[in-house]
Amino acid sequence: MDWNFSVVWNNLLQLYFAFITTVWISIGSIALGTILGVLLGVLSVISLNLISWLARLFIELFLAVPALVLLVWLYYSLPLLVSGLVIDGQNCAILGLGLSLSAFVAEIIRGGINSVPSGEIEVAYCTGMSRLQAIRYILIPQVIRKSWPPLMGQYITTYKFSTLASVIAVPEILHTANSIIAQTYRPLEIYSAVAVMFIITIIPLNILLRRVQRVKQLGGIEKI
Repeated sequence: MDWNFSVVWNNLLQLYFAFITTVWISIGSIALGTILGVLLGVLSVISLNLISWLARLFIELFLAVPALVLLVWLYYSLPLLVSGLVIDGQNCAILGLGLSLSAFVAEIIRGGINSVPSGEIEVAYCTGMSRLQAIRYILIPQVIRKSWPPLMGQYITTYKFSTLASVIAVPEILHTANSIIAQTYRPLEIYSAVAVMFIITIIPLNILLRRVQRVKQLGGIEKI
């Protein structure tokens, strides 16, 4: 079988718009997962037993359910459970991937909070800091510094997982690629193009992550 990349060129505009859809799904999922995950991570370590228990239950539930299963379940089951609810595939993908990501973000945030020695907070109180000042100047900077690398890793994973939206007929990059393949019978060229699209976006993100990890203000050895 000979390679013929003209099929990619002929369908480039279609692939481009599908890729934009993939990016928007990723951005929406990451935004939702981060906001919900940070909230759950904080609630899981507070001293209120019931709230902490409910937060932990939510986290464990969405850590256990595979993202693909969650997407399919939400897309087909929510309209049956909630009468009159209409949810399109793209919003369902954002919701499902966001919920899945939130559990991992919550665990990262919880680990970051627990890694800060309690003695540092007590020392802050002894120096005259209020509770809010101790949280702002002692707790939050350390949690951000320790959570940033694993968070970036989860964001990149969510970006790649956005292709799962193809199973609920969202016209993202993988779904569009499969449609083109069904018409042209050129899977190698089309999948190669999809791989290149992800490579040229993910590799710079990985380089940025490594650069940020070396920044002194974030725990590294270099200055900005």
